[in-house]
Amino acid sequence: MFFFVYTLFVILRQRRLSEIQKDFINNMTHEFKTPIATIAISADVLKSPDVIRFPERLLNYATIIQNENNRLKQHVERVLQMARLDKEDVALKKETVSIHDIIEEAVRNISLPLQAVQGKIDLHLSAEGYHVSGDRLHLTNVLFNLIDNAIKYSRTSPSIHITTRNLNDQIVIDVEDNGIGISADQQKKVFHKFYRVPTGNVHDVKGFGIGLNYVKVIAMAHKGKISLVSEPGKGSTFTVMLPVV
Repeated sequence: MFFFVYTLFVILRQRRLSEIQKDFINNMTHEFKTPIATIAISADVLKSPDVIRFPERLLNYATIIQNENNRLKQHVERVLQMARLDKEDVALKKETVSIHDIIEEAVRNISLPLQAVQGKIDLHLSAEGYHVSGDRLHLTNVLFNLIDNAIKYSRTSPSIHITTRNLNDQIVIDVEDNGIGISADQQKKVFHKFYRVPTGNVHDVKGFGIGLNYVKVIAMAHKGKISLVSEPGKGSTFTVMLPVV
């Protein structure tokens, strides 16, 4: 009986992994094809001899190419993040860094996608102790991923509130959005690798399902943790806690 149950468990697990892998490959293909196609079309326009007579049009298509190239770079970076986590190679280059500076840098990095959807971010950085021993690049990516999710999972113009406060010897970072929210049964799964909350069409929300898993791994590597409070239709609040210096 035990052998039968174990065999069934292995078969179901392998089937689930196969489905996850297939979904990931489909999403990745979709994510890469869109900017590549946009760049190709823009390049064809720029090759036209007449385009030089229209400086505004020239600048417009050059900007499109630049933005799509940045999207590709972000996709590649996320896949590389996943590969590094698979190898458990989270090599942190620790230094004393300001969480407030990192939040402001992440907000600057995502300003163009935010403007494209007419979103806004309000900062309330009230923590008096905001320096941690950490890896600036990874911590910036953590904040970027959380803000990026808040933008992607909003059905209206995103309104994001980022606050900091201190609790005991930690800094608490709350990223609150007005998005679609996450049901209780999905909240336990969102930090799993490749998992994406079902939203109808598999491609109506872009992503690979690795961002929140990355956030959790990096928070834990810094001896911190992440938690989630959410309700469908009422947005989500992701909370990252890190020990301060």
